[in-house]
Amino acid sequence: MNVFHRQRLRKNTVVLVLVLSAARCCQAFNLDVRSPVVKEGKTAGSLFGLSVALHEQVVGEKRHLLLVGAPKEKAESGVSANETGDVYACPITADRKDCKRLNLLNIPNPKNDVMDGMWLGVSLASQSQPGGRVLVSL
Repeated sequence: MNVFHRQRLRKNTVVLVLVLSAARCCQAFNLDVRSPVVKEGKTAGSLFGLSVALHEQVVGEKRHLLLVGAPKEKAESGVSANETGDVYACPITADRKDCKRLNLLNIPNPKNDVMDGMWLGVSLASQSQPGGRVLVSL
């Protein structure tokens, strides 16, 4: 074996040792397969679940909720648009169909506002404190 091959073998050995060491210190997680929380949207094609945030409600009934965005959800009745998107509040239960639409649209002058295709709920975030604020973007 010549000097070039020995140096290359040493470099490859060092890289292999570093990769194996890094793999040992990293941890992974698995999804809960015994009792998963699975939720279904009301409208096919609404992209229900595109964004999800865990939120702790402290006003009224104290509970944890999954806030789920459905940016292509059909518009509410009385709104002059086809798709506006919306956000659903889902209790953490085994029931797949217990999510409630939040109907976040509050439009003072619907004739002048462009609402069709606004993708409400495309991004969600909840403050990581009990009763924190929720950010919903469109």
